[in-house]
Amino acid sequence: MTDDERDVRTAHDGAGRLRPLLDAVHDTATEVRARRPDYFGHRPLRLPAELLDRYDDDHDRLARLLGDAYELTVEVVTDPADCTSVDRLVTARAQHAGAAADGTGAGAPRADDPAAVVRAQHERHLAAERDVARLGTATPLRVGVLGGVLPYEAAGHREEGEPPVVLVNALGMGTALWHPLMSALAPTRRVLTWAPRGTTAGTRPMRLRDQADDLAAVLSAEGARDCHLVCWCSGPKTALEFHRRRPAAVRSMVFLHGSLRHTGDPAGRNPDTPYERNLEELCRSVAGRPALAARLRSLFTGRPADIAEDLDEHRYADEVLALPARALDEELLRPFSADAVLVAYARQLLDYWSYDALAHAADVRVPVLCVSAEFDRIASPERLALATDRFPDARHERLAGATHYSMYDRPREVARLLEGFFATVAGARSIVSGAAG
Repeated sequence: MTDDERDVRTAHDGAGRLRPLLDAVHDTATEVRARRPDYFGHRPLRLPAELLDRYDDDHDRLARLLGDAYELTVEVVTDPADCTSVDRLVTARAQHAGAAADGTGAGAPRADDPAAVVRAQHERHLAAERDVARLGTATPLRVGVLGGVLPYEAAGHREEGEPPVVLVNALGMGTALWHPLMSALAPTRRVLTWAPRGTTAGTRPMRLRDQADDLAAVLSAEGARDCHLVCWCSGPKTALEFHRRRPAAVRSMVFLHGSLRHTGDPAGRNPDTPYERNLEELCRSVAGRPALAARLRSLFTGRPADIAEDLDEHRYADEVLALPARALDEELLRPFSADAVLVAYARQLLDYWSYDALAHAADVRVPVLCVSAEFDRIASPERLALATDRFPDARHERLAGATHYSMYDRPREVARLLEGFFATVAGARSIVSGAAG
């Protein structure tokens, strides 16, 4: 049998069998290229022979198929230690693909060959981009709050008796980072979010209690008695303050790369990331002397230094995975976009950091999911993992190869994680209430 004939056989016999591997390579290549478009132009994708054995005993043919499909070079290695963090991410995704499979898979409808899978992946990616773009241009809803009107965004339909998923945003941030996850959840959930008030021109200073009041106002506008709270970065403190006041209104909480940093206790600063230490120094300087804002905000608005090309392969891959997607460059600069914005943001952050959100952790009786990321350089993953033990009913998940922005980078993966968690919450409520599961 010739090589071409073998390729045809692989194509027609192996599409379903290869799908976990094809999806893993596609998702990883897409994520890496969003950070460093030329990464695979200079570096191969190394896959362990042990992984490829599951799909085809002719490793060279399979490596060629993958390389042609995704425009990269695949090298087969016998020692997994030769694999970088990028390579390991493909392996991890392929190994977990069966358990995570859903109706959004790249081969639906049925793919007859790997080329059809690749085409379906591309079409799915374009469709997701269109959905995200529609969310970005939709007219927000509005609710009256103390001090003005709060615009908020909604996706998905209201279902009687089904609590909405409230995405509690980080201070100073807009909503664009949430749109991919909103789109992924919207087919089955009502999803709500907004940009926290207090940093735009002409707005009054906002404190933690004010942000919790805004959350309550959105729920009231939606006619929702309770909700699931998915909280990013500084968002967990808002959620915990809201829960402290209205525990019956919260079904569950997810702390997605959450920061529970507390400056009132030296232990609450540890373990800090370098970013957190630098940001506190900037905030204290700007809050004390607002005239310094113009000079100091430039420290956070310049482009990061480029990754040195002479780094070893493992370190280089780590640094690439730790980068935010280039499409987020402008969005991530919101808190530093103007002098007045930075001053207001600094004061709000200092106020947030002064609260010990874990003081009432033992009183939280709803399920809590803490999600950290391997390459979160913003909010300390170690502190979040340690905080998990402070809650009576909590567990911790770590996303391999992920950053602080996983809801943007990996919306389908995060959505599957959330849906699985919500299902366990619903099951627990059914058992407690005596209702049928």
